[in-house]
Amino acid sequence: VPAAVAVARGRGGLDALLMLPLGASAAMLGFGFLLAFDAPPLELRSSAILVPIAQALVAIPFVVRALAPALRAVDPRLREAAAMLGAAPRQVHRLVDLPLLARPLAVATGLAFAVALGEFGATVFVSRADRPTVPVAIFRFLGRPGAENVGTAAALCVVLAALVAAVALLSERAVVGRSAR
Repeated sequence: VPAAVAVARGRGGLDALLMLPLGASAAMLGFGFLLAFDAPPLELRSSAILVPIAQALVAIPFVVRALAPALRAVDPRLREAAAMLGAAPRQVHRLVDLPLLARPLAVATGLAFAVALGEFGATVFVSRADRPTVPVAIFRFLGRPGAENVGTAAALCVVLAALVAAVALLSERAVVGRSAR
């Protein structure tokens, strides 16, 4: 959200920086993580935190693109009126911005979650063998011979598709539910 706020307020350089994960290969990002975090002082290769960081990095451009237009659409007079009535900047954000951004936040959250669930390129480099993500597990099962492995990979594909569909439906319900009020 803070990155989207900065982009919406005209920080063009930051916008270009936040869009880099879209232009760079996810595999390149994962390899970069592997190189950067596999040596002192940040030996995180065996840490479980590396996968969510890689997934978040890949999802950031989608979140920014979903939120920035909504942030630009907030009428500055509403913020000014709240400030003139004595609201502190955090109160303005909480009482003016967040209610107006509830729908775009729901969409951005669902989109980020769906992107993270399906992320393969970066996570294949940083996921641990004992804790693969679903896409990495699918890849590993497809790399082994035998109908049972192909069947397991197909079942995981169905699970992944169902999870993404559920997230999309929940996001849609949040958006439609809020607009009906």
